[in-house]
Amino acid sequence: MLAWLGVEIGIVVRSANGAKSAADAVALAAAARYADGHDAVRVDAFAAAGANSGPNGPISVLIAEGPAGGGDVEFGTWDEDSRTFSSNTNGGPAARVTIRFAADHPNGAPSLIFNGFFKALPVALERTSIAVYNPPRHITSLLAVADSGTGIDMEGSARMTARGGVTVASASQLAVRVVGGARIEVPIVRVPGTMDETSATHIDGAIKNQTDIPDDPFASIAMPVIVAGLAEAIDHDGMGFTHVPPGVHLGLVAAGGNIVLDPGEHQFVAGISLSGTAVLELNAATIELADGAAINLSENSSVVGTAGSAWRAWPGHWIVQRGTPADWHISDTAVLSVDGHCYAPNSKVTISDGAMVSMRSAIVNSITESSVAKLHLGGEIDALREPVVPGRARLVK
Repeated sequence: MLAWLGVEIGIVVRSANGAKSAADAVALAAAARYADGHDAVRVDAFAAAGANSGPNGPISVLIAEGPAGGGDVEFGTWDEDSRTFSSNTNGGPAARVTIRFAADHPNGAPSLIFNGFFKALPVALERTSIAVYNPPRHITSLLAVADSGTGIDMEGSARMTARGGVTVASASQLAVRVVGGARIEVPIVRVPGTMDETSATHIDGAIKNQTDIPDDPFASIAMPVIVAGLAEAIDHDGMGFTHVPPGVHLGLVAAGGNIVLDPGEHQFVAGISLSGTAVLELNAATIELADGAAINLSENSSVVGTAGSAWRAWPGHWIVQRGTPADWHISDTAVLSVDGHCYAPNSKVTISDGAMVSMRSAIVNSITESSVAKLHLGGEIDALREPVVPGRARLVK
């Protein structure tokens, strides 16, 4: 009897441990893919569950539709101080996973002789794990090269988010100024001096003070020469679609219609100014702006599309510019959303009002954000990689 009882207890303990191990695996898999989107999260969560075994074979989990998930897998936030998980309708970097072994669940219940012999109810087990996304701190999404003053200046309810870290070259204590309801949500912010304490409270991520700041990794690469004498005006009437072949352009001013830059290199002698409902679309194109030329987007205008992939030393860049300083302005409800990198180390970028900017990465002089403006950088600057920090998720419970 004692031996038999020991076997039964062993089955229950082994099942409980198996449920916990499976919950750990699914939570880690789900949290690790947070930055890659909901579809990727679900694929890896299901794969991790199926790689573990329960009473009825491969373990299955239920994940409700929507960013918050639900059922066996929920997404939200983790409070380190109170050690509590909170589900969020918009999802979040934390995943709470519950693995259930029960007779009324597809995973089934542990099979015990005790249940059949004494007509007892099946044993039900439930184990929960929580894991949090661990952003990669070895990559950089933004380099602000201003060597003095404020490199990042944010106020109002402005937001800056990035897949990788933010590096600011200015040694000023106000190299990063974040006030009001503004927030920076990035893995790490690096400055050569010491971060202002008030601004530091507005940063969701690590802060690395007194660190060596890398030089512009592309400073030694020559910029293609823009021959102004070859420039031609873009003939766009402000309506419909206008396709523009690669070449040298005088500049662009538009208040309506769609201007499509066909695949290749597009050099602009003057700046790009869009207003109204004008749309500039990059179709695998790269823009080179001349010295001092600027980008100005206002009202409901937008710049969208994809960068070229094979332009000399600038593959994957949607825009390149060097030389005389320039002031870029994206304001009102304008949108700049381009799948590509931005290289403009002498440009001061101002994003204001309800404007939204999204690209892979940026090397600029400085960034200023105000009101409810948003900046998101979803990629990295390959030339600024640091030694890899292992692990993309960590168990917290």
